[in-house]
Amino acid sequence: MINELRMYTTRPGKMLHVVNSSATVAQQIRNGDTYGKLVGHWSSVTGRMNQYIHMWEYKDVEEMRKLRSELAAKEEWKNKFVPLVAPYILKQEIRLLKPLIKRKMPLNKINIYELKIIKLNIGQVNNWKSKFEDIISFIEGKSLNIGLWNTELQDPNEIISLWSHPNIESMSKFWCELNDNESWVSFNAFQENAVKYEESIILSPSTCSPLQ
Repeated sequence: MINELRMYTTRPGKMLHVVNSSATVAQQIRNGDTYGKLVGHWSSVTGRMNQYIHMWEYKDVEEMRKLRSELAAKEEWKNKFVPLVAPYILKQEIRLLKPLIKRKMPLNKINIYELKIIKLNIGQVNNWKSKFEDIISFIEGKSLNIGLWNTELQDPNEIISLWSHPNIESMSKFWCELNDNESWVSFNAFQENAVKYEESIILSPSTCSPLQ
């Protein structure tokens, strides 16, 4: 199984138009999971602005290519959906992801999500994963790490981590309190020499997102 993470930068003021069009018009054309299983469908709140982010699940790369080609060939997709959003999308980033853990479901019915992009020094992916798995049960609470992936394309030295939080205030409190957590402090000491760059994007789920 693989996941595809798509991150689109929209024109300022047009993000919600693109997200809502995808959540309604595109989903109707997609006919459920016919062209890939939707994992999450979000718009950015803080971090990178004007981001429409969606994640998909496929059996393998061959299935992904086949289904995406079939979708792109549909007349409704070409003539109804693409003209609706294409003028407002400035940039598309696509990552192919290998799951590192079994994906969890959030603890709460309504959540915000935090997408962490962690770029590691060469050769550190397995070390980072092992040390993170050692501490995760000691740091989770109302905030939950629901998914962890290694990027296969674009950057093989990249980790994608997805967290759920009840709200922004709870998220801020969670990360602040970890500064007094011995397991987290030890993990951060390791990260000082393993991590080159880390970015967090706070996401709000759209109406069609399976992760709410």
